Amino acid sequence: MDLDNLTQISKRDLEIIQLHQFQQPIFCCNVTALAYAFTALGHLTTVDEIFYVAQLPIASVLDDGMTLAETYDTCLTYIERKKLPLSIRVEHFDKPSMTLEAFMREVEAAVSDERDVHILNFNTRIAHENPSLEGGHFSLLADYNPDTQEITIADTNPKRYTRFWKCPIQRLYAACVDKDSASNRSRGMIVLRRQEANLADKGVVHPAEIALNKLHSNDV
Repeated sequence: MDLDNLTQISKRDLEIIQLHQFQQPIFCCNVTALAYAFTALGHLTTVDEIFYVAQLPIASVLDDGMTLAETYDTCLTYIERKKLPLSIRVEHFDKPSMTLEAFMREVEAAVSDERDVHILNFNTRIAHENPSLEGGHFSLLADYNPDTQEITIADTNPKRYTRFWKCPIQRLYAACVDKDSASNRSRGMIVLRRQEANLADKGVVHPAEIALNKLHSNDV
């Protein structure tokens, strides 16, 4: 593995994880995003395992979906019960400090740091400018171009939205500011961060590559 290209391989385009292998029934994008994020950070995780470990009632997830806060609680529960070396924070975009400029700074820093993964909760109608879409959705930040101010999303439902898609960061920000009627709060993001030291400095294989190899070996 070429450690000089570690960022591009493990973070920038997120192609190290096969998204379609995580997709579950509709309205399960939140748990799918968590499984994808954990695996991208080197902790092989399936959607079913999150349901089992966090003891999630299936009906509450599939029928009504989960809010950003509920998804955060599920993520925190999973981390604690599995004793994963990960930190977690949640940001609702109705916080006065979460301005467009603050979001842009966060995104610019995130795409060059292989130690974290950003799960975004947004309104699909706004993000895709399509009034026929359902509304709330969870997917992951893949890349950002500061010159064009376009953000790339790694979608948890590639069959519906395509695996990667782009939109202006201002539009995605507006989609995250959108209020979730179930919680009466704005949507936002969950940030998972690996607590180990930078692996490239140690000259070791990135844990996401190990997780991916294990995933593929299980498929054989």
